[in-house]
Amino acid sequence: MSGYLVSQSWSADPHVLRFAARRLLRIWPGLAAVVLLSTFVWGPLVSPLPLREYLQQPQIPDYLRNLMFVMRGALPVNFVGNALPFAVNGPLWTIPLELQCYVALVVFGVLGLLRWRWVVLALTAAAALRYGVIEARGDFLARDMGLSLEQHFLLEFGLFFAAGVVLHHFFDGSARRRAAFVGGGWLFGLIAIQLGRPLLGLLLIVPCTVIGVATASTPVARSAGRFGDLSYGLYIFAFPVQQTIVWLNHGRLPWVPLFLVTLLACVAMALASWHLVEKRALRLKPARPQRAAVPTPGPHAEEERVSLSHQ
Repeated sequence: MSGYLVSQSWSADPHVLRFAARRLLRIWPGLAAVVLLSTFVWGPLVSPLPLREYLQQPQIPDYLRNLMFVMRGALPVNFVGNALPFAVNGPLWTIPLELQCYVALVVFGVLGLLRWRWVVLALTAAAALRYGVIEARGDFLARDMGLSLEQHFLLEFGLFFAAGVVLHHFFDGSARRRAAFVGGGWLFGLIAIQLGRPLLGLLLIVPCTVIGVATASTPVARSAGRFGDLSYGLYIFAFPVQQTIVWLNHGRLPWVPLFLVTLLACVAMALASWHLVEKRALRLKPARPQRAAVPTPGPHAEEERVSLSHQ
């Protein structure tokens, strides 16, 4: 879904500096909020150390390097009784992978490769084939092929991003293509589940369904974001919220009510992140320069007006 949306942003305004500014304003403010809250609010509450001693620990300045996209996971905390008692915010390690996907998209765009959608499809298929060979024969082959663990993950996660880029270039929003896209996702997803790969099946079914429904422009889809964009806030705040609630629960609540309480708390944090941080930062995004108006109507004036209204 990120590849699908971000490639739309590049296509609408293929300018490197403005694109970089938009992406930075989308990612960094929310990241800064969760890193600072984890370090100076959640951390002291959960740490077994007194506040002064907690703040003197070397993990504190090291964890703040997350603000520079040098991802660190350790703080002097202990969620006693949790499955991962020392984990602070697991998903943050994927943000540098996302940034590298942005860089690759810009490189492809500057080189003009994104103008040729079949080239994008062919390169994505070649990368998928290489990853398929690695998966079929085990992770050891990645080391034999000279891939580090980080490069292996970049290939894996980057393929999903590239699939979204391909979708943007081939999916015109028509009802027929939307049905084919969603149906294909379900078909290959169910095949993957039958072959014993349930996670792959879900990763095919869920994004295809979400994009298919969201682009259908139904009243429900159009009103889905009226309270704000919760996607990034859920991504960066869910883990510390879950850790904290499970730690405070100590097994008192059964699974279903615990899940509901956690879900509500995560949504509340995502709403706060959007309205207090993310939305305000996005107001600073550089605007796309307006194209000059056509002085006199020509034979194709109506086509140009429609084209400009969709950019």
